[in-house]
Amino acid sequence: MIKYHNNALYNFEFDDIYFNTYEPLAECEYAYSSALDGVNKSAIVVAEAGFGVGLNFFCTIAKFKSLNKKSLHYIAVEKYPFSKDELASIYEQFGLDSAIYKEFLDSYHIVPNSLLRIYLLNHTIILDLYFGDILEFLEECEFRADVWYLDGFAPSKNPQMWSEEFLSNLACYSYKDTIVRSFSCARVVRDRLSQNGFEVGKLKGYHKKREMLQAICIEPKSRIKKQIWFDLPIVTNPKTILIIGAGIAGLAIATLFKEAGFNVVVAESNEKAAQGASSNLAGICAPLITQPGVALGDMHMISFLLSRQFYRQFGGDFVDFCGCDEYLVNDKMLSKFNHDSKFFSISNDIYPKANIDLAMQIQPQNLCLALAKNLEIYYGYEYKSLKQLQSCYEVNFSNLKTIKADLVIFANGNRAKELFISEFSDTYMQLSSVRGQTTLVDEFMSLNRPLSARGYITKAINGVQLVGASYARGDDDALPRSSDDDENIALVDEFLSNKKPNIIGSNVGFRGYSGDRFPIIGGIHNASEYIKIYNSLLWTKNKPSNKSPVYYQNLLISAAHGSRGLSTSILGANILLDMVLGRQICVKKSTINALNPSRFIIRKLKKGLVKSSS
Repeated sequence: MIKYHNNALYNFEFDDIYFNTYEPLAECEYAYSSALDGVNKSAIVVAEAGFGVGLNFFCTIAKFKSLNKKSLHYIAVEKYPFSKDELASIYEQFGLDSAIYKEFLDSYHIVPNSLLRIYLLNHTIILDLYFGDILEFLEECEFRADVWYLDGFAPSKNPQMWSEEFLSNLACYSYKDTIVRSFSCARVVRDRLSQNGFEVGKLKGYHKKREMLQAICIEPKSRIKKQIWFDLPIVTNPKTILIIGAGIAGLAIATLFKEAGFNVVVAESNEKAAQGASSNLAGICAPLITQPGVALGDMHMISFLLSRQFYRQFGGDFVDFCGCDEYLVNDKMLSKFNHDSKFFSISNDIYPKANIDLAMQIQPQNLCLALAKNLEIYYGYEYKSLKQLQSCYEVNFSNLKTIKADLVIFANGNRAKELFISEFSDTYMQLSSVRGQTTLVDEFMSLNRPLSARGYITKAINGVQLVGASYARGDDDALPRSSDDDENIALVDEFLSNKKPNIIGSNVGFRGYSGDRFPIIGGIHNASEYIKIYNSLLWTKNKPSNKSPVYYQNLLISAAHGSRGLSTSILGANILLDMVLGRQICVKKSTINALNPSRFIIRKLKKGLVKSSS
């Protein structure tokens, strides 16, 4: 709840104000964002402890724009975040209603103990905002900042934010000459910084404040890495990118990499894009709802929120931001929605119904074909093998053609398992292929938004509705079956009102799934080297002395996206771009670890179930 004290926004828990009412933006610029004047880089990273209502962030954007820099990456933590409605009210109260505030609020959603990525001003500004404890924030993030803002409440009122555990680690997240600014000049803050790699001084304070703190990092530190076997791959300065696969996963990667300035080529085995799992006329893009704090659900929610930003920028007429209705047809589904959330509301129909207003209806094939028009794609190129040359890879295709590239990214859907077994010798990968058939019918039901129950029905597109979908693991029959169409219609029988829809077509696609339902996103590991290095992991998994993992140089993958691929494939594209650019990843570290392709072999090694061949 928003509270004010003497017209100042007030936090009663910490008995302190968020900011002064006297020229708050000018004070933020003086105390914090003016530090950017001392950064001699075109791409600036700013970190903030205590995001609050975001005033320092918006002042930093204004300062960034005045300096004619290339990009701003702002990384912040907030344990007690304001809701979207509360922020909107605060901004209105203080006359902060410019376009940048509205753009920010459009993508602002709280997912506790997770990292939210927001892109602003055509991706020149990135905000990564962690909702949770400051020490968890350090555990879950991996970056170094050019400037740090320490803007929590006073040390006497909020000791955790100024704790030895936090301040002693600040040099691990700083470069040499990183600038630290804070209103607080408390002795405990100065001592902890000066004892942990910083040269500490004072500056004149703003308005009635006598002084403020500035510290300069003179001795950056290295972090002690936990679970080093999941350490990120090192990607070495690629200029040309080859992406294998022209479904939504591959095309999203290609689109973002091209936007970032890379030379991108796509190779597709079929004669046009979106012939696999992305070949449907329509599909629902909605978050997987679970109880709060479930790792899979949190990953899907962050993934979904990222996908909304991508589709707003690149979706055009093929994305309908109409929401969807999910009918809770059994106790298992009811239990997942049995909590309060800003992401859905519950109403009653023939079943209890979750109204998910942020969901989208997407035309996957049409969208992919539109994205493909802006990319260089080689069709009829079925991947065969690759060979590492001195400075790049030579990739061979079944048509006897070759393509050379500095970086190769596999986005070949349900073929990932075959790739890992035949090319990279990892027999521990838990991947499978699932056949799904959707049914096209003449419009029979007027819908303002798609619905999902035991099956699903989309809004009509040019008089055609899609009903889906069958689910057959390990079935490789590519031809449609009338029995599957009948099954799809039967799954939505309660919505038919005794009508029998006129079936006009079918579509078969194959989706890749992993054994733990998380996608496969990241560097491709060298399985034989993993076994050699981590063969004693059963006894050493809790020791910090393990060696760094071995990945194949400049080989990445995004696969096993399952039925939520319209969302998680966009997550994959963002993660891989972050890895290549060497910046803070768009999700927290524990999520990156859960997506790591090496996770299955690591689980076996931890249990002592893998024998070294050496």
